[in-house]
Amino acid sequence: MSKPMSIHKRRERIKHIGEQLLFRQLTVEDKKFISEALIKIGNGEDPASALDVKGTPGRKSGQEARDAEIRKEFAKIVMREQRKAGKKLTEIISEYGEHGLNIFGLTEETLKTYYQDED
Repeated sequence: MSKPMSIHKRRERIKHIGEQLLFRQLTVEDKKFISEALIKIGNGEDPASALDVKGTPGRKSGQEARDAEIRKEFAKIVMREQRKAGKKLTEIISEYGEHGLNIFGLTEETLKTYYQDED
């Protein structure tokens, strides 16, 4: 059984199909997909569902995933700069983790993992 395509990949596929429409170079599979999706939308179905880009429960939307990635990078930058300033890693993690300022909305364990990713 193949792994389901991520929302990001499905959106990229839709974008690609849209670009191909300009040049009329759609594959038979893409023509069928876009045709069925447009018919569903025309019949009142939710476009996100018809285009198969609606997230399922427990899965992050594209924007949430991007926000999480930005937050992760920001946390790494702050931690790196704090380390350069001579602060101990345990102090940094305590300060910014769930028992401290919690400005990133991340646990101390997650911050440790992010810092280890830097090494």
